[in-house]
Amino acid sequence: MIRGLPIIAALVLAAAASGSAAPAGGAVPAFEALFIRADGTSQRAFVVTATKASLRYRDSKDSTEVKDLKVSDLARVHLFEPPGYAAAIDLFQDRRYQEAKMAFSALKQSLAPISTLPDNPGTLAAFYELECFRKLGDLEGLSGALKNFNKDPLVRENHLRQIEMYVFWDAVRTKNWNRLEALAKDRAKQRLPGYQRAQVSYCHALALEALDRKADALEAYNTALIADIGASEEIARHAALAILKIHAADPAVKEALKQPAGEQITPGHAALAEGRAVARLFELSLGSGDPLPQEYKVFLE
Repeated sequence: MIRGLPIIAALVLAAAASGSAAPAGGAVPAFEALFIRADGTSQRAFVVTATKASLRYRDSKDSTEVKDLKVSDLARVHLFEPPGYAAAIDLFQDRRYQEAKMAFSALKQSLAPISTLPDNPGTLAAFYELECFRKLGDLEGLSGALKNFNKDPLVRENHLRQIEMYVFWDAVRTKNWNRLEALAKDRAKQRLPGYQRAQVSYCHALALEALDRKADALEAYNTALIADIGASEEIARHAALAILKIHAADPAVKEALKQPAGEQITPGHAALAEGRAVARLFELSLGSGDPLPQEYKVFLE
C-alpha cells in the first residue's frame, strides 16, 4: 500500500502502473508473464499487447526491442498477478463492494492490452466488477457493463456459471416476471451449486411476489435464505427482509400478534413463529451489524 494515500487512490495508482515500468526509450508498459512451451521449457517475458492469434513482448522490462510470437507456438501463457489486484480482491472479500468496483474498473482499463489471453487478470477484474454491481443491487450498472464484457477469456467453471445467472438479474431489472418464472422453473430442474440456487430462488421469489403468489414466494425466499447463507450473504439478508415484509402484512399474523400468551392458537401463529425465527436470525448474523428495521421489531417482542 502507498503510505499516506486513501486505499482507493492507492489502488487506482497501482492499476495504472500494473504494467512493468516503461524503459527509457519511451516503450509502452508491458505485463510480466511466463511463456510455457509444449516441451516443458519456459521463458520469462513482458507482454506488450495480445490478440487471440499473436502477442508482442519484450525479453526484459528494460528492453526497447519488441518481438512477435504466435500464441499457437506456446502451450500456455501464464500472466503474473499485477499490482493492485490482490488488494482489490481483499476489498471484495471484505464486502466493500463500492470500493472494490472502483479498483476493478481501474484494473480492467489498465490491463486492456492483454484482455484476449485466457484467464487474464484484466478479464477477471471485469468479471469482479460485474459482481460488485450485482451485490450492490445496481442492476442498471450491471446491464451496462455486460454490453462491453467479453466472457471468452474466462476458463474457470465458477466464473462461467455466474455469467449464466445474469439473465435472471436482467429479468428482475426489466420486471419481466412471467419470463423470470419460466427461467426459474427450467433452471430448478437442474442440479445447482448453492450460490446459483440462492440467486435463482431469490429472483424467482421476486417474480412470484409480484404475481401476487405470496405463499409460493415465501417458499422461494426461504430457499434463497438457506441455500448458500455463508457466501451469498446479501441475498440471504434481502430474502429475510422480504419474508418479514410478507408476514408483517398478513392479516392472520396481525391477529396472532394480538393474542395473549396461552390463548387459542390461530392460523397465523405458524407464520408468526417463522417471522420471529427469521427476525432473530437477522439480529444474530444476517444484518451484518445493522439493526432489524423498526417495522419488523414486533417479531422480537
